[in-house]
Amino acid sequence: MTATRSGLMDLLRLVPSGGPAILNASVTNLCNATCDFCNFAHNKGFVTDRRSMDATRFHDSLAHMREQANVRFVTFMGGEPLLHPKIAEMAHSASAMGVQPTMVTNGWLLPGKLEALSATGISTIFISIDSEHASEHEKNRGLKGVCERIRESNTRMIGMGLTPIASVAMTRLVGDYRALGHFLKELGFAAVTFSYPRRAALGSSSLVWSEDSDLVDMSTAELLAAFDGVEEARKVIPVHNPRQGIADMRRRLTGEAERFICHAGYKYFYMDWNYDLWRCEDWKAPISSVWDFTPDKMVRDGCQACTTDCYRDASIMLHFSISIGDSFARFREGKLGAGFAALADRRNLGPIAAVMGHGKRLKGLVGAG
Repeated sequence: MTATRSGLMDLLRLVPSGGPAILNASVTNLCNATCDFCNFAHNKGFVTDRRSMDATRFHDSLAHMREQANVRFVTFMGGEPLLHPKIAEMAHSASAMGVQPTMVTNGWLLPGKLEALSATGISTIFISIDSEHASEHEKNRGLKGVCERIRESNTRMIGMGLTPIASVAMTRLVGDYRALGHFLKELGFAAVTFSYPRRAALGSSSLVWSEDSDLVDMSTAELLAAFDGVEEARKVIPVHNPRQGIADMRRRLTGEAERFICHAGYKYFYMDWNYDLWRCEDWKAPISSVWDFTPDKMVRDGCQACTTDCYRDASIMLHFSISIGDSFARFREGKLGAGFAALADRRNLGPIAAVMGHGKRLKGLVGAG
């Protein structure tokens, strides 16, 4: 059986249980940047106990989550994941077991790491960008010259079959979203994904957001204008955030009921450098050690507590596969009406379109060994 056929059959086997799951893996709390809106910044002093994931245990931890939670995607994060000396080996380990790896990086170390990363099975690399102005981005990052490193890396990535996607936090550093779209295209990005603004502190071990930053202390009017800006950027460059997610965030800001719930703890998880497994980065207590995780610890409670985009947007894209899984479950229970109702949910239409927009990542998963 070919690797592609094997990968496709693996995905089909997951359909009755609601489809694949995603794992965010923070492999280190070290960072070489000084972002004002992030508490991983090395100049802030929040990281007092410097830790990196024990790479010798990573394969077993991911294999466990693959078996127990149907994880088929893993996103390497930090801190700065490229500071982990074994990051390429960890990514290769993931793809070898049929889990599609991706990464979020500030790009400073990419030029010297691309060759190794290109051989791991990674198909997409997300690179953080903070502003439509290179000078503002580099000032916030404390990484003078990083934009040229990113431009060089993006050019090389295209030739390697990798897709560079900009990851942009929606903060006061972005003044003109249409101009941002043009700047990202000039840097060689194929698309952009936006991190939604938030003012509350994260509850987990993650320090990826700073509630004390003036850059994220935005009024409701500013937030609504930022979401309008995302749609302006969409006219210039592909935006990976589903329109349904943007619409739900606008509903949240205007006091309307949101249409979609979050599936973190069921189809999306966060694992830190200590191998503690969390429902998400916003949650205040871990589910368990990753080694102790079993399906009975999954959480499914219709949460709409936060605006963390990676969990909320992914939940929208997973909505249809979860609906199929729910219909299978109801049919097995003899509840035919409930089974057909899950399939007929009108919210399924938007997620289907959103998933189609991520075809390259899915193709990579189908082709995984």
